[in-house]
Formats: sequence, C-alpha cells, structure tokens
Amino acid sequence: MKNKGYTLLEAMIVIFMLMTILTIVSIIYTSLVKTTILANDYYQTLENVRLGTEKVGRILKYGWNFQVSGSAINLQRKDCTPVNINFDQSKLNYCEGSTCSSLFDENLVKVNNFLVATDTPNTNQRYAYFQYAPKIIILYYSLELKSKRGVTTTLEFEQAVAPLNSAYSQSLCP
Repeated sequence: MKNKGYTLLEAMIVIFMLMTILTIVSIIYTSLVKTTILANDYYQTLENVRLGTEKVGRILKYGWNFQVSGSAINLQRKDCTPVNINFDQSKLNYCEGSTCSSLFDENLVKVNNFLVATDTPNTNQRYAYFQYAPKIIILYYSLELKSKRGVTTTLEFEQAVAPLNSAYSQSLCP
C-alpha cells in the first residue's frame, strides 16, 4: 500500500516557509506605512511653510513705507493699516494693527532664525517716493520642520520680494 499524504517534516517546512514570507511582507508593509505617515507629516508642514511665506510675500509686494531692521519689518498695507513682521525666539509673528498671530503653526514649524535685508538705491533725494523705496526685500528663513512622530529636519531658504511701490512715484499712505 502506498501512503498518500504529507509527512510531519514536509508540513513543518511549508509552515516555516509561509511564516518567513509573511514576516518579510509584514515588515515591508509596516515600513511603508511609517514612511507614508512621515511623508504626509512633512507635506502638511511644508504646506504650512508655503502658506506663511506666500502671505509674507503678498503683504510685502503691496506694502508701503517700509522700515527694515535685522529681523523685523514695519510697513503699511494699501489701506494704510500698520503691519509688523518680527522674529521672537522660536516663532515668526505677524501683527496687523493690534492683532498678532504666528505665521507658522508652532506645532509643525520652529523658526531658528529670520533675517531681512533690502536692496535700496543710494540716494538722498526724496522728491519721488520710488527713488528711496526698497527695490527688493530679501528674507532669510532657518526653520526646523517637525513631524507628529517626533522626527525633525531643517529647512533654510531665502525669499526675495520686489514691492510694487518701487515703481510708483508716491506713497499711498500719509
């Protein structure tokens, strides 16, 4: 009589091979899930940075009466509302009138450094506003991007804005 079936050794080898394959697949799957979550965290953080820097660029592009010093900018909006952008310890503040808020979500972005420079013509003549208004305002950001999983990375970049007021011959604000 012939025995039809599997021996205990054959069954154990098949079970061991299945366990090995399932272990490898589960390790790959969990690492993919972790990587996806981390990438999503960084995407949200970078989106927060993009929105904040876009707001700064828009305000500076249409601003008037700039006073720039190191890590602060004072200006007026088109409607002559005073605006202040300043660096305070680990956050970048945006103040419009008496209302202040942080430009970036403090849970996602820590500001390590923020500097401002201008390219202003060297002239003492003030008969035309555009001759002494900043032609370009350069902002330097040093940011620490945080993820919800505790991983951080740094991001350093410059943003240059050419205010429209440098092309007009007078200030809109008194």
